[in-house]
Amino acid sequence: MYSFKSRVRYSELAADKRLSLVSIINYFQDCCTFEAEDKDVGLQWLNDHHTSWMLTNWQIHILRRPEFCEDIEIITWASGFKFFIGRRSFLIRRTSGEPLVYALSDWAYVNVVENRPEKDVPAKELEVYGLDVPIEKRFSEFGIPVSEEQQILKGKIDTSFMKDIDISCMNANENAENDIWFPHSIVVSGEHLDTNNHVNNAQYVAIAAAQLPADYKTNIFRAEYKMQSKLGDVLYPVVKTTDEGYIVVLNDEAGNAKLVCEFL
Repeated sequence: MYSFKSRVRYSELAADKRLSLVSIINYFQDCCTFEAEDKDVGLQWLNDHHTSWMLTNWQIHILRRPEFCEDIEIITWASGFKFFIGRRSFLIRRTSGEPLVYALSDWAYVNVVENRPEKDVPAKELEVYGLDVPIEKRFSEFGIPVSEEQQILKGKIDTSFMKDIDISCMNANENAENDIWFPHSIVVSGEHLDTNNHVNNAQYVAIAAAQLPADYKTNIFRAEYKMQSKLGDVLYPVVKTTDEGYIVVLNDEAGNAKLVCEFL
C-alpha cells in the first residue's frame, strides 16, 4: 500500500464545507501518481515508453465526506492486473483511522503514440506496484461496515434510454420528457486538460456534476470513460432522473457517449 497525509483545504470544499466529489477524485489521482513517481515509474518513465495509464471506470462510495481542516490519510494499492488492465483500490480515512471514502477503479495501459492498448504491463511496473487484496475484500480490516458489501454495484450503468434520444435535441436546454433534459453544450478549454492533452478524469466529472441540482449530494458515484476529449471539442450533456438519483451522459455531436456517470 502507498499513502500520504493531508488536511482538508478551503479550496477543496463544496458549499456545505465538506470535501467535494471532484476533490475526492483529485486526492485519489494524486495518491496513485505520487506512488508512481516515488517508485520511478511516473511521468518521465511513461513519457520515455510512450505510454499512459488511462482511467476506464470509477466506483466511489462515500461513508462520510471529510470536513474543512480535518486531517486525513489517502491510501492506494494495485489490486489486480490482466493483460493491459490494472485494477486499483483507494481509501480516504481520518488519521485516527475512521474510514470515510473508498473506491474501486480500472485503468488501461495505453500506447499514446499509436492510441491503442499495450499487450501487457511492463514487468518493472508489475514488480514495483506489487499486488494486494482488493478493498471490497478488506472491509473489516479498515473498519468499513460489512453491510457495504451489498452496496458494491455490478454491471455497467444503464444507458438504454439513450437509444430513443433525438440527437438534434441535444444542446436545446429543454426537457425531452419529465425525467430527461438537455443542458447547454460545453466547449473543452485549456483548464480541462491534463499532461496527456485531453480532458482530465476529474474535470470530466466536474462537468457532469455541474449539470445536477446545486444542492444534490451523492453517496455512491460511478463513471465509465468511453472516449477522450481534446481542446475545442464540444460536449453535449444528457441528464436522466432515476428512482435512485441521476445519470449524466456527455456525448459528442454525433451522439456517441464520451463519459457516462451515475450519481446515487
